[in-house]
Amino acid sequence: MTITKYNVERDVDVIYFNNLSSPKTISDFIKCIKAGIRDGEKDFTLDFGKVNSVFPNTATPLAGLIDYYVDKHGVSFDFDKYGSVNATKLLSPLELPKNQNELSRSLGKVWKFSSSDEIDEIHKAMISELRKTVRFGEGVLEGIEWSIYEIMDNVLLHSEYSCGYIMGQLHPTSKHVAFTIYDTGQGIYNSLKNSPHRPRTAVDALTMCVKEGVTRDKKLGQGNGMTGLFNLIQEGNGSICITSGNGYFRHSNGEPSTNNMLPYPSNMNQCTTVDFQLDYSNNISLDKVLTFQGKTFPFTNLHIESLEDDRGDLVYKLSEQAEGTGTRESAIRVKNEIVNLFNQSKKNIVLDFDGISISSSSFADELIAKLIIELGLFQFNNIIKLKNMNVSQQQILQRSVIQRLIEEYSKPTVSKKETKK
Repeated sequence: MTITKYNVERDVDVIYFNNLSSPKTISDFIKCIKAGIRDGEKDFTLDFGKVNSVFPNTATPLAGLIDYYVDKHGVSFDFDKYGSVNATKLLSPLELPKNQNELSRSLGKVWKFSSSDEIDEIHKAMISELRKTVRFGEGVLEGIEWSIYEIMDNVLLHSEYSCGYIMGQLHPTSKHVAFTIYDTGQGIYNSLKNSPHRPRTAVDALTMCVKEGVTRDKKLGQGNGMTGLFNLIQEGNGSICITSGNGYFRHSNGEPSTNNMLPYPSNMNQCTTVDFQLDYSNNISLDKVLTFQGKTFPFTNLHIESLEDDRGDLVYKLSEQAEGTGTRESAIRVKNEIVNLFNQSKKNIVLDFDGISISSSSFADELIAKLIIELGLFQFNNIIKLKNMNVSQQQILQRSVIQRLIEEYSKPTVSKKETKK
């Protein structure tokens, strides 16, 4: 078996990627492209034939660097054997409003943003998909929602570059969520070097930026964005990697590590990559995440507020929120969302069928019958209210619930003695 020393290798004008699952890939790519340009090459072919899996910490900065070298250095790229990476859109990052139709499935793809309005839309879509896809431990989804908005906003405020990139990814098997936010701007060291903090090196700048109140200009921000994300990682026992200029800072399992030997495009474009991973199933204290200089900042969940009625219940209109009422897949997404909404708000949920003329038995079984089994009948009745169901929907639901209850409670029970045998 041949073991290659590098994640990326160059043969004249062809750059071969051996994997897209390690940040080292980005360092190797920068070295290859800079060496190629020095050798007089301007037209490159990127070969992804050996790539099997793609992670945000590689796809996101690679997408930004490809754009950068095209825009700033007049380089052109052709792509070869790129089937494994095509779904991530890293070779052509999604943009608004052109790719509006992609928002409902926004995770697992690289997005490019250049305005506050675009940040709002992409951020909202990603949080919505997270809420519908898996169930989060207490405080985790709110912490992620707050943090990624702050870091995306930092790109527009501090990078002195026209755009940024983001990709989020869920790993249900390991119950982890991963996000990477990248820009090809001035970098954290350049941003802070003329501030009162005056870092000596890129690594100094990275270790400073996660501390409370560190910002280049208090008029632009309070310096809590990176601190809040760092608090989230510590509270959730996750990992964070920040790369900028030649500096690298990682905090994982409570242990920090640094490196000051990384390549970067230029002194003016030192770039910034913020990558974090977190177990989404563990409960965390949101108050600890959002406490700065001894003061806890309240988190306002605008989505929950938008669903509240006059009694304080959350009205979930299936005609507006569900992606159809005919399949188990759509029912699972609704079920995940309403469980997350309840866990976040502790408020009753009203499932409103107004405007829904037909719903399938599989939808009713997956959403309501299985939720009754999961919560128990009395808990379900205390939390969930059903509204505006027509006669046909009531009959389908009743039949589905009865069948599910019969199936559930007719399962043979295994005694402890039988288990030992």
